[in-house]
Amino acid sequence: MLLMFNYLSLYGYTVSQKLWLLAGLVLALASIISFAFDKKRWSIALLTAGSFCLFVFAAISTPFLYCWDERFHALVAKNCMDHPFSPTLYSEWPIDNVYPEGSWSETSWHHGYVWLHKQPLFLWQIALCFKLFGVSLFTLRLPSVIMATLMIPLSYRIGSLLVDRRLGFFAALSAAFSWMMLDLVSGHGAVDHNNVCFFFYVTASLWAWCEYERSGRKWRWVFILAVLAGCAVLTKWLVGLLVYAVWGCYTVCENRFRLGKVEWLHLLTAVAVTVAVFLPWQIYTAHAFPETMAQELQLNAEHFYHAVEGHGEGATFYLRTIPFLYIGDAGYGDFVSQETAGWSGLRVFHLLLVLVGLGLLVYRLKKWSWRITLMALVLGVYLFFSLAATKMPAYPFCICVVGFLSLGMLLWELWRMGDKYVRRAWLRRTVLVGATAIFALYQMNMTWFRNYHTAKEGYWIVLTHNREQLDKLKDRLPARTILFNVRGSDDWAHYDTPIEAMFYIDALCYPFPPSESDFRKLKAAGYHIAILTSHEVPDYMQSDPEVQKVDLELWGDY
Repeated sequence: MLLMFNYLSLYGYTVSQKLWLLAGLVLALASIISFAFDKKRWSIALLTAGSFCLFVFAAISTPFLYCWDERFHALVAKNCMDHPFSPTLYSEWPIDNVYPEGSWSETSWHHGYVWLHKQPLFLWQIALCFKLFGVSLFTLRLPSVIMATLMIPLSYRIGSLLVDRRLGFFAALSAAFSWMMLDLVSGHGAVDHNNVCFFFYVTASLWAWCEYERSGRKWRWVFILAVLAGCAVLTKWLVGLLVYAVWGCYTVCENRFRLGKVEWLHLLTAVAVTVAVFLPWQIYTAHAFPETMAQELQLNAEHFYHAVEGHGEGATFYLRTIPFLYIGDAGYGDFVSQETAGWSGLRVFHLLLVLVGLGLLVYRLKKWSWRITLMALVLGVYLFFSLAATKMPAYPFCICVVGFLSLGMLLWELWRMGDKYVRRAWLRRTVLVGATAIFALYQMNMTWFRNYHTAKEGYWIVLTHNREQLDKLKDRLPARTILFNVRGSDDWAHYDTPIEAMFYIDALCYPFPPSESDFRKLKAAGYHIAILTSHEVPDYMQSDPEVQKVDLELWGDY
């Protein structure tokens, strides 16, 4: 009882967060009850509405920018409002170097100028939300809220096409209560909004392909599939072409290697449309920003051969993180590391749940060509990412719909047995609705989510303090201000505090004072110069009355 109370505790959440969470849970329960009474349209509508509430809860659960990817995505998207086809980290590049060690680089993705480190579609979506609704943390996460919510009807439809509507509903329920998706929407998860966008477009392209096969291969699904695949590539590069691997495998199995029966015109048309979606951006950036583009292409290739930025793990890493991605537990902590991604009895149990569900899914598929294609998809994705030297937990989550279908299959079998063995309708519905609700809550992994999304963590207090201080500073700085000494007292590595500061205060920010020659150049160019006095101020700035001295301390950067 104490364990259940701790799991369901809302301690640490604001009133607004509690209301969105409770609304989501109530609507989801109503959807399960509607499903038990065969109100299938009502059930999926209620579940979609409930998932929207849950994802809004996730989006407002963090009152600051997270340390790594989210702060960079937020700032580049903000700058894309003014120049969407020239994505930049710094809105201007008035000086070349303010690092004492001289490591400042115009082409660096974490403290450079032109920013091509990720494909641009998700940044454009965020920039559009900024344009429409204003720049804020919530509008930053709003595209993720929308796309994560749309995963619900997509999962429902894919499950319905592959097996039946019952599996569709349970797969959608699993997607709605996916703690990993909630974590990504919050900005905390591995590569946050970029991954939500990518997973959405990959799932949507797989849905379009299922519709194409079940509709008698109609042309409209060829174009829909192709555009969605192009959008996936334009979000996270060539893994977005995954739908074509599925299409090819299924075609080979279905036609028993008789290539004459392949719909070549459909396939070639789809490929041409997909290429037309993503190739223009590659050509344009290679011409407009050749040095930065060449560096990023090289970095992309290095991911396969070298453990980039320390993300190197053993060959079994992705097997060990399967239970974490789909169910998880409170003890993973920094799940990227070998030590905390190890085995425990609970994690073995969770892995077995996912694998048993996958086995049942393969068994219930009606055609061998579907079965072979599904297994080839799962094994191919996991083998590819396991062979790559750079490993991050969320990489294989691009086929998350298969995980949702697998977990949904467990509930499908439970309900099948309930229909078979429990004769009294009221008792069967009560037991099955209760068991389904408990399973969904368990998958939501609320203990872990609360631990990392309330003020229990040290970095939470630090980043909240910094955001509050920078918000106060915003109205004190005139236009065309450059602010120096923007770094925490325990700042580390790449000195990234200026990145989030530029998102909050609309000024160029640098971690160190400029050289005297750069200082004179900036003044001559008409910039207003300001500097934080919490770190050393050089004499040529201290003695200049036109330099704005700001008494503000930012805490250590985590």
